[in-house]
Amino acid sequence: MRKYVVLFVCLVFLVIASGCTQSPAPVKPTATPTPLITQIATVTSTLTFTKTPSVSDNTITINKSGFYPASMTVKSGSTVRWLNADSTKDPALYNPTHRITVLNVADGQLISPGQSWSWIFYQPGTYPYSDMLHPDLAGTVIVV
Repeated sequence: MRKYVVLFVCLVFLVIASGCTQSPAPVKPTATPTPLITQIATVTSTLTFTKTPSVSDNTITINKSGFYPASMTVKSGSTVRWLNADSTKDPALYNPTHRITVLNVADGQLISPGQSWSWIFYQPGTYPYSDMLHPDLAGTVIVV
């Protein structure tokens, strides 16, 4: 068994030694090298940024005094979010929960303080909305 181990170690040594003695062939350039920078061009352009409304841009906050803003104009396909920013220390005196209804379009779920409800408006038009729990709170979304 020992004889095979010695033979194996010698074989490995020969393989390693034969790979190390060969030197790489020199690389001869086939053409004259060209400079890396031949010309620097001056480029001037004007960037135009078009702001796409985000949900945060289309947020209507709710509290006991009303909606802010009460009227909002958005582009077709925009998402409008109603955020309940209301709170009260004594819910027996005032219910801080809200529920939005967009007239003849959609009824939202209950929105507790800190929560929100969103709706995507696809068709242009004027959409009145109100709070189902506090009917004196009302507003309008105008879709263009």
